[in-house]
Amino acid sequence: MVYLLHFTENYRHAKHYIGFVDGGEEALQSRLKQHKTGTGARLLQVIREAGIEFELARTWPDSDRNFERHLKNMKKSSQYCPICQAIHTDQ
Repeated sequence: MVYLLHFTENYRHAKHYIGFVDGGEEALQSRLKQHKTGTGARLLQVIREAGIEFELARTWPDSDRNFERHLKNMKKSSQYCPICQAIHTDQ
């Protein structure tokens, strides 16, 4: 499963994190817990230290690491993020 995290504020250039977890909802919840406690990805450790929070914005079930890499290479996370899309719609 590929997932998209939305940061409550930018950290330098970053506003999102795209990750992959092998497994379903239980594996995703375990990974999110790691991210929240600062034991997951380095970027999420750094934003935690900066006092920035994040929320799960979207998942792509039944996807793989190749799809994760594809999304990251596109560099258009905001376009995939329903939270950002709602913000742009409200303006």
